Amino acid sequence: MPKRPFVLASALLLFVMACAPSSHGSAPAVAAPPPAGGGSQPASPRRVDPEDALCAPLLIEPDLGFGTHVVMRHLPDAADITDLRSVSGLRQIVVALPEWPADFSVLQPLQQVILPEDAELVVLLPGWPPSGAALDAWNLLGQSVRLIMVVSGPPTDRSLITELNRVRNLERVIAQMPHPDRSGFERLQRPLSFRVVWN
Repeated sequence: MPKRPFVLASALLLFVMACAPSSHGSAPAVAAPPPAGGGSQPASPRRVDPEDALCAPLLIEPDLGFGTHVVMRHLPDAADITDLRSVSGLRQIVVALPEWPADFSVLQPLQQVILPEDAELVVLLPGWPPSGAALDAWNLLGQSVRLIMVVSGPPTDRSLITELNRVRNLERVIAQMPHPDRSGFERLQRPLSFRVVWN
């Protein structure tokens, strides 16, 4: 897959608020959607997990113009893609996974998926891969996909950075840390950015 240009822009597109379930941490309130039927009662806040790296909005790329971004919390299958063909102006399918797929068998159905014309698949992965098989699975995938990892700091095993550098679809790593620090990421050969989530 050709590398996308990394354009410095003053205005970034806030294109995804992908709150995937998590099994740890405590949480900021995110407004729930308005009640059906236009009722006057205010929506009660929905509790989410601030430790969940995918819950807070991500600023990922410049605004490249009009387009629709569909956020999913599971890998799309053929039925999902059929449904997505009816979405007007579809540009990106953003998949915010609650955990890493365990191995290639979980990703294999993506091999049969043909994305709508002009649409791309962006996968947000929470944390560091739980195993070598989980990491290697993305290199076995023939489908073009942009991978973005959201981590809480450098890996415990620094050799994991070397393995990450071999994942061809990995586009960038976003480190969610209270005190951004490049220590531990020095060998990373992908763009690294930081974000701080305040409660």
